[in-house]
Amino acid sequence: MSAPHIAFVDSTLAGLSAFRTARELGCRVSFIEPRDSSFLAISSANATRLRPHLSHLHEHLRIPSLGGDGLLAALRELGERHGRLDAVITTSEAAILPVARAAEAIGVLTPGANALENAVFKDRCRTALSHAGLRSPDFEVMSENQLLSGRAPRLCAPLVVKPTRGFGKQFSAVCRTESDFQRFVATLQDARRQSDPMINHIVNREYILEAYISGSLHSVEVVVVDGDVRIYATTTRYRSRHNELLEMGYCMPSGLSAERLVALEAYVREVFRAVDLRFGLYHVEVILGEDGPCLVEINGRMMGGVGPQAYESVSGQDAFRWLVRLHLGEDITPDQAAIQGAATVVLIGAREAGTVSGAFTQARLDALLQRHGIGFCTLNLAPGQALRRFEGNVSVLGHVIVPGASAAASARQGQRFLHELDELLGVEVAKYELDPEAGH
Repeated sequence: MSAPHIAFVDSTLAGLSAFRTARELGCRVSFIEPRDSSFLAISSANATRLRPHLSHLHEHLRIPSLGGDGLLAALRELGERHGRLDAVITTSEAAILPVARAAEAIGVLTPGANALENAVFKDRCRTALSHAGLRSPDFEVMSENQLLSGRAPRLCAPLVVKPTRGFGKQFSAVCRTESDFQRFVATLQDARRQSDPMINHIVNREYILEAYISGSLHSVEVVVVDGDVRIYATTTRYRSRHNELLEMGYCMPSGLSAERLVALEAYVREVFRAVDLRFGLYHVEVILGEDGPCLVEINGRMMGGVGPQAYESVSGQDAFRWLVRLHLGEDITPDQAAIQGAATVVLIGAREAGTVSGAFTQARLDALLQRHGIGFCTLNLAPGQALRRFEGNVSVLGHVIVPGASAAASARQGQRFLHELDELLGVEVAKYELDPEAGH
């Protein structure tokens, strides 16, 4: 019997680790990389970071675009050369809908493009939740032209505005006052012009304006098999002190009480029934307030960033194995009880644009990491290096994973690390707020 053949399409940086996992599971591994809307290209221009992962591939194809018939043609070409494709997978937000359409066309397992669209387009998802009677904020949709022309929204501040199909918190804002909203509109054109062309290609120009919901922020990691929603991890997410739309870290597990955790998980299962997603691996974000849970968004792919590495650090299990085995048609049942202890993923970003201190050395950073028990770090800095202001996922300098005996202990340790990092770098890094609503 021939080895299963998997084609990965685009990837996050962390998602490249799935190549090795697929090889270890005995698969033939191909990678299709688009040139026009590549999440990988946005995330890193450093080929040396990619090379170790690419060594696990049997074949690496580059195509001009994910649009049109280019992806489907590439998949059919792979199938003709090496036998039938058994799975088509992506960890990239930019690729999930093109991959779903192509997977449907060649007849491999997929959530289905229509169901995914109803989940990841924020306005369609809100409508589905409303029809199902699930808690969801009041909202309206405006085009970019309507915003720029000065059309007044129906909703009043406080509100959240973001593209109906977005990426990395780009072109989004929490507007607590009418002045905040006007400031967002006034700077929108410049923000679009100054952005990476690939980001503009990915992020659409329809915006959802929705009522602001208070509460603690959480994510739920979900496997769906034949409509059965199986939750394998939850986190509490920490928002930036200088911009609450930006997330600076998250702790796994969430540290929620049993009662609040049951309510969160029950709500998420109802959400998946409402949008009729019956297959796949998902990263779901939810606000948990006094009135109960409320969906922020469904991400139509597995957890991103270094979430898979954090999960492995506390569970000893490889989330990419769930991803690969699920798409090969296996019955996946991860166990939340596998999680022992806790780990907080901390995003590193400059509070304001600046320059790394001339006294910085890797040896001093290594000593700081060791003092805080940190064994995982993706920072790659040099003395005198210019730093961008942290404004979202694209401007993150790196991540660390901070272990701890509990969620609260791990999160507090991460805060202490950030304060000591300021002195080492000679610039202030962004900090997160611990959330008392989540018990941290």
